[in-house]
Amino acid sequence: MKTLAYFASGDVRKEYNNLDFDKIYLIDKCFNKGTNGRIISKGKITCIGMDCLESIKFLAKENVKIDYFVSLNEGLWEGGGSYAINSDIFLGYAMTLLNNCYIHIMNMSYYGTREYHVSMDIPYDMIEIKEDDDRYLNPSIFSDYDFAVNGAKVLQMSKLISKNHEISINQNTIIKIIHDSIWNYYEYLETIAISFSQQDQLDFFDKIPKVLNLNKMQTDDVFNYCESHKIEKIGFTPWGKGNYKNFINKLKERESDYPREISLFHLNKNDYQEFKKWGKQ
Repeated sequence: MKTLAYFASGDVRKEYNNLDFDKIYLIDKCFNKGTNGRIISKGKITCIGMDCLESIKFLAKENVKIDYFVSLNEGLWEGGGSYAINSDIFLGYAMTLLNNCYIHIMNMSYYGTREYHVSMDIPYDMIEIKEDDDRYLNPSIFSDYDFAVNGAKVLQMSKLISKNHEISINQNTIIKIIHDSIWNYYEYLETIAISFSQQDQLDFFDKIPKVLNLNKMQTDDVFNYCESHKIEKIGFTPWGKGNYKNFINKLKERESDYPREISLFHLNKNDYQEFKKWGKQ
């Protein structure tokens, strides 16, 4: 089964019927005909009338694994888009659907100088594919707008093997640094603590079971939550603009049995330097 997913796709284009895929998923609010979104399938094309973040859960239930990921013209200025599809926030959440090797079609220049946290600094090796490669798809297939396709790249993405770094700060608590998406470990963790910059999407994550919002809590609040709920395994995304001194000091002083395991997840390779330095002591 060879699958393509186009996020913030806009309407169906006739060219899609000629593409060599078993299934093509087009995700865009323009297909939404009801309060809960509408799913329209015709042949190999399925149109999903949902917000792109909301569509991830639907695609997961359908057991979709993505071979080609497309995002070009997201409507961030003129189309009502409020967050970047190629941001760490979205790609991290969508990573549960991505195959270990997949093709990513995107245009970094689309985001201009505005701050949308688009870095493509994620735990994948990236190699640009050129037109003479059988895997290449011309980005112009997916949009008529020059600003969307000029400078667009077709990238071969290969998942890095996650190497966990274990550090010793408190004898009662195991600390792991994991270069991977926290959402890949959702079922394993009892609680997830996130700290995402606001791009009009934060309420979405607040509503997910087991999620704590670090932007609304202090370090003591998190530790107290773990203790009162007897949370053994908690995962964090980077927070506090990389300043973890207070967290480390609090952790050193704690005598509680909870949490017993803290996993620090990161997409960007240089995150958690303060913890990594501690591990070298």
